[in-house]
Amino acid sequence: MIHMADPFADTAHLEWLDGQRAALLDFYQPNVRIPGGGFAYLGHSGEPVIAQGAQLWLGARMLHCFSIAHLLGRPGADEVVEHGLDFYLDGAGRDQEHGGFYATVGGDQPSEAKELYGQAHMLLAASSAKTAGFDRAGALLDHTLEVIDRHYWREDDGACVEAYDRRFEVLDLYRGQNANMHLTEAYLAAHEATGDPELLDRAARIARRIAGPAAVDSDGSWRLVEHFDESWRPLPRFNRDDPRHAFRPYGSQPGHWLEWSKLLMQLHGLGRDDDWLHAASRRLFAGAFQDAWMDGGGFIYTVDWDGTPVVEERYFWEPPEGIGAARYLYLTTGDDGYVERYHEMWRYCSDHFIDPDTGAWFHELDRDNRPVMHTWPGKPDLYHAFQATMYAFTPIDKGLAAWAASARTTTSPID
Repeated sequence: MIHMADPFADTAHLEWLDGQRAALLDFYQPNVRIPGGGFAYLGHSGEPVIAQGAQLWLGARMLHCFSIAHLLGRPGADEVVEHGLDFYLDGAGRDQEHGGFYATVGGDQPSEAKELYGQAHMLLAASSAKTAGFDRAGALLDHTLEVIDRHYWREDDGACVEAYDRRFEVLDLYRGQNANMHLTEAYLAAHEATGDPELLDRAARIARRIAGPAAVDSDGSWRLVEHFDESWRPLPRFNRDDPRHAFRPYGSQPGHWLEWSKLLMQLHGLGRDDDWLHAASRRLFAGAFQDAWMDGGGFIYTVDWDGTPVVEERYFWEPPEGIGAARYLYLTTGDDGYVERYHEMWRYCSDHFIDPDTGAWFHELDRDNRPVMHTWPGKPDLYHAFQATMYAFTPIDKGLAAWAASARTTTSPID
């Protein structure tokens, strides 16, 4: 619950956030369901791009967001969720023979790969759907947990491996922080959905492996390593020749520092009192502004190991993670500087990322804040922007779905 002393509880701002959330759902809801099953990649104006196929990570994010939207009273959100449950429980999205979920179904480049990134997002989606009260979500959650436990989790490492072929026979030697970061978020949601303390412990162990170095008081400790070999040795030159890679770019990603800053405070809010969490969260947040927040606003995509820019485009998902981190850091520190940063990031998003014609967000801007499409053609992803509209409402001791479930009888529906 928000108290009147809460500086985020300004009525006009909260109403504006409700309006932005509604506009996002208005954009995605009409065309995101593929009639034959799964969720569509959407183009600039909201048109389905069937050639892109039904991609697991995007579909799971839609299932997650619309589960929360259902809790908040969105008409028709339940139909979107049920469509996703059809596809990922009994439909073509799930491998009924070997288990787990296909990376891409249909389109021009279908893929049977079993990547942790997609499985982790499905764990988040199933957890949110279960929290939202969908009867079949429990079975989806149980299956996803079993797949991750059997094939990906490595107890000795305190983290997960990255990817397999369809049959879980050929294991990729690469280890990555990105998929493990999203699994941390998913484990937190699954912990709230099930009450299982082991899931919270796993989230904390992954966080310590990946984000723990940021707790060290030394220059540049916030520049987290993204890529590792099979023994978790850093690969600092990985993808040097592919710096704009959508999921594995060269260098370190300030947006991920912000995402970890947020997740560390959520870990604290859910009961972890590890003494390193606060120092790392604060340093990651401050480091992102030191290295990556540009004079004209926005966070650049990647930096080199000395903090110099590598890819200077601004990606839409970075400020939302900073918005969440600022909210939770304020709730733990009481420092008004985080409130100022919160509103600074929202002003930038409002001025540059939110498309006034559609209500959805441009996914990529150049150094002059003009929309470009080097990496993300169209507007396929709802998740980061949708979540950004919720942080001002939420306490630190509940995830978004858990908060929406607890607040269902006291908040107004989103139209």
